[in-house]
Amino acid sequence: MATLDAKIEFKQLCDILENVTKAQGVKKKAQILQTFIDFCRNIGNKLKTEYPELDVSLYPILRLILVDLERERGPHNLKQASLAKLYANVYGFMKNSDNYKKLANYREPASGKFIGSDFAERAYCILDKRLPKTSTGFTIARINIFLDDISKKNVTMQEKIETFRVLFRQITGFEMKWITRIVLKDLRLGIGTKRILEIYHQDANEKFLVTNDLREICNQLHDPKTKIKCGIQIFSHFKPMLLERCDIKNIEKLFRDNDLYYVQTKYDGERSQLHMKDGKFKYFTRRGYDITKNSGYGETGSSGFLTGVFTRRLNPNCHSFILDGELMGWHKEKGIFGTKGMNFDVKNLSANSHHQPCFVAFDIILHNNILLVDEPYKNRVKLLNDIFTEEEGSLIVCRSSLISNREELIEAFNERLRDNEEGLVIKKHDMKYKPNVRDGGGCYKIKAEYSDNLVQDIDLIILGGYYGEGKYTGIIKSFMVGVAASTSNKEGNPSRLLAVVSVSSGIGDQMLRDLQTKFASHWIKERPENVTGPKKEQPDVWIRPENSIILKIRATEMIRSNEYPIGYSLRFPRVVDIRMDKPWYSPCTSSELLLLVKNKGMIQKLTKREATLHDVDEAPVAKLQKTVSRNKSIEYNVYNGQIVLLTRLLDGKEICVINGTDELAKEQIEEILQQHSARIVQNPMNTTFCVIVGNNRTIRGKEVVDSGKYDVVTLDWFKRVTNQSNWASLGDFLPWELLCSRDKTKHRLTENYDEYYDNFIVDADEETLRRSFDKIGKPLADQFTVEQGKNLDKELFNENASPYSLFRDIIGFFENQSCCAKFKFRFMSGMIKDNIDNFVTHIFVEDNETDTVRNLKVDDLTSVKIVKCKWIEECFRSGQLCDITNYLIDY
Repeated sequence: MATLDAKIEFKQLCDILENVTKAQGVKKKAQILQTFIDFCRNIGNKLKTEYPELDVSLYPILRLILVDLERERGPHNLKQASLAKLYANVYGFMKNSDNYKKLANYREPASGKFIGSDFAERAYCILDKRLPKTSTGFTIARINIFLDDISKKNVTMQEKIETFRVLFRQITGFEMKWITRIVLKDLRLGIGTKRILEIYHQDANEKFLVTNDLREICNQLHDPKTKIKCGIQIFSHFKPMLLERCDIKNIEKLFRDNDLYYVQTKYDGERSQLHMKDGKFKYFTRRGYDITKNSGYGETGSSGFLTGVFTRRLNPNCHSFILDGELMGWHKEKGIFGTKGMNFDVKNLSANSHHQPCFVAFDIILHNNILLVDEPYKNRVKLLNDIFTEEEGSLIVCRSSLISNREELIEAFNERLRDNEEGLVIKKHDMKYKPNVRDGGGCYKIKAEYSDNLVQDIDLIILGGYYGEGKYTGIIKSFMVGVAASTSNKEGNPSRLLAVVSVSSGIGDQMLRDLQTKFASHWIKERPENVTGPKKEQPDVWIRPENSIILKIRATEMIRSNEYPIGYSLRFPRVVDIRMDKPWYSPCTSSELLLLVKNKGMIQKLTKREATLHDVDEAPVAKLQKTVSRNKSIEYNVYNGQIVLLTRLLDGKEICVINGTDELAKEQIEEILQQHSARIVQNPMNTTFCVIVGNNRTIRGKEVVDSGKYDVVTLDWFKRVTNQSNWASLGDFLPWELLCSRDKTKHRLTENYDEYYDNFIVDADEETLRRSFDKIGKPLADQFTVEQGKNLDKELFNENASPYSLFRDIIGFFENQSCCAKFKFRFMSGMIKDNIDNFVTHIFVEDNETDTVRNLKVDDLTSVKIVKCKWIEECFRSGQLCDITNYLIDY
């Protein structure tokens, strides 16, 4: 009996995929796929009529189109490098042969004849002549059998080679190209998963939100007219609720509505969910992989380690549940958790592993067949603690504590830093469970590396580069960076440069283009003698250190690694800046980097200090709505690339645009300037009116600003002059719009503005005052000692006390941090402490209840006065220090 997938030739699918790839626009691509899916459905319906018991699901076909959703087959363990060796083995290519080099170095640009934009294209160009010219009718069913064979758990590489050798006798080069892309799980169709699921069925995406099971989607939604109610079901994986990233400086917003939060440790493991019903268990990873049959887990209490623990520790009254949690590796001898940075995979732990699996539960989604997604979290947490009895190292409930203000949150965060944890998680006490929701759900994660001032950034020099793939084929996409050896040569420069890590994160397309331009003539194939690279993943190209630059790198942590010469590498590195101010010979040294090693552990946190309230209070103030509204009102009249001349505002002005921003691209800025008659040049000269820099962190942006030769303006100038309300006249530059200026421009502006951008003749308003205060920067009060402040008072007020410095000598702590009198105290030069220490002279409270005084954490109150806040109000009202006697509280 012929099945649906045996009725459709693989070449038919390849033709469809090729047409989709070449089609212009998502709409056209969708039409091609829709026609093919309808074609397959029609064949299936005819087969169903003839054979009513036949399974005519489109799953065998869709699993080849949506390869990234494949969950039933095991991993192929074949990437480009291993496929290059395998294909060379099949055809007997020697390692030094041109064909092998072309396959192995598929990311490098090829000179002369086109040989593909990805590995599959290149393999096709090289192997096409060696494969059959006509298709042999190989079906989708046989392709799925082939993929099953190369994915078997214990299959060897030699067996895979033989399987490919048999396949290549029966398929064409064109089919081989698409087989290669399917194996690599990268079809390069130019149309996303969401759109393909919509084509299959209008409800497929809703179903996909609560399950990653493609087979289930195909089976339940085979008929396009079918309507189903999608929801969380036992033994069916769903996409978990995610955590919104939160910087420590933004925690103020969390407590605006007096919300309560549960605070928990952020675990560095494998996000997982555990389903159980009537003694049967299933374990799913975050991405929907079923790991139940792995030896560390098990479907029943007798078939795996962790399920055995659950079975004996489960509350007898619980007969079904879905738990959300984290799978961690627990070191059997040391009695501590491992992390993802260590050399083990928690999904595949066995009885012989140093670690054993431990499930950390932090939410319950279903209990005794009752779905709990609409229950507030406080109720779910309470229920979670009644599901099972904990067992150290195997089964625990994530510890939660309730907090209500930022001070408690900062203390909880610092406690995690001291314990070398990854960070913390906070969840609103009444939040509901929302699958696949990250932002706005009431769940947040806070890590030190999210903040600029809490982690140790490292300056590393670029030593080599790796070619990218896809649209980055032939382009250096990531960079090998390293440190300088602590020894120097005769010239005083580092004697050797040592690789530490490769990095690509944090490098935007504009920065990438700038680096390509700067390094184009400096890349070399041979490693410089004074550079030591990694042992295995050698860069595709190298650069001599004297031709290189330094990048500022931020990472989550340092990890031990035998791959790199100093024995350490970085985990999750990203570029945060280019150090144009540093010469190539001044990167971080190996000794400096190793000073960050605090203990003998595998992983070293890069946190340099704990968080304080200062980190929150120093958060930048949002821009005035007035400014935002004005910018939003700008209308840019560029349609289909046609320049519509609007004014002669910039007639005769030569302007160079270095770069733009994500909001406004360089090309768009240039088009708008041309609408106002500007002449656009690509390189600034003496005749250039101004240079526009949207991002001054790029190499070229920094260079033009540092040169000091031109009037370099920000996009604020561009937005102002192209605003329709300003078309009448151009006017001069405004000082805050300039990144640097010519001497004559600087001189001209000093005639109208002081150093704080305050205009000598135009009245100040809220916006200009804010700008001036931002320019002033640090408050003067922080720059003077108390004694210097007193002397200044005498100088200003002719030996009399200043009416604005009543509390100059007082250092106060406020029991109620939101007390209104606190602000009047600070206004009158009082110094405020966040904690009670030996310097505090007065403690201010809002009442005289003995409980308030008793609860104050003070070791010695003999030298401290406890005073009612009403005393501050009275002094403020009268403009002088009043008698404090009647406001003192006995203790």
